[in-house]
Amino acid sequence: MENEGNDRQGIAKEPSLIREQWRQAHMYRILTAGPNNCVHYLRMSSAAFYGLANILRSNGSLHDTFYVCVEEQLAIFLYMLGHKAKNRVCGIEFIRSGETISRYFNKVLGAICSIQERFVKQHGSETPMEIRNAAEWFPYFEDCIGMIDGTHIQATLPTSIVARFRGRK
Repeated sequence: MENEGNDRQGIAKEPSLIREQWRQAHMYRILTAGPNNCVHYLRMSSAAFYGLANILRSNGSLHDTFYVCVEEQLAIFLYMLGHKAKNRVCGIEFIRSGETISRYFNKVLGAICSIQERFVKQHGSETPMEIRNAAEWFPYFEDCIGMIDGTHIQATLPTSIVARFRGRK
């Protein structure tokens, strides 16, 4: 009585070869199909992309998994950041589940944070000479906190106002 009318067989969970071929073709198209594809898609040249992937792989921050290589993990991360893409959109683009996209985005974010001290240097807190020596600028920039050249400053906001600043530069 329990299985009456339920003659369907379960489908084994295995990676689809067709989907894997589509993923490989997608990565090939992004990285090698045209000189500007990588820049438009990932916001960096393919040489810079492979260099960053090698840095993250060589220092042990990221490694290839059974299903997702370091290059695809990094491409997912850069695509989401570069296009402000949502998890679902990125899942469709890379033919992955939302859970997979989220997991690898967070892994790459942690890996990037682990190498930030090696590549990102904060300027000293002293006022630059060109401002200190210019009478028309010094009064306005004397106690200014932050970078004039648009460098990102790490900041933490109260949770009550975080939503207002999401997606802002």
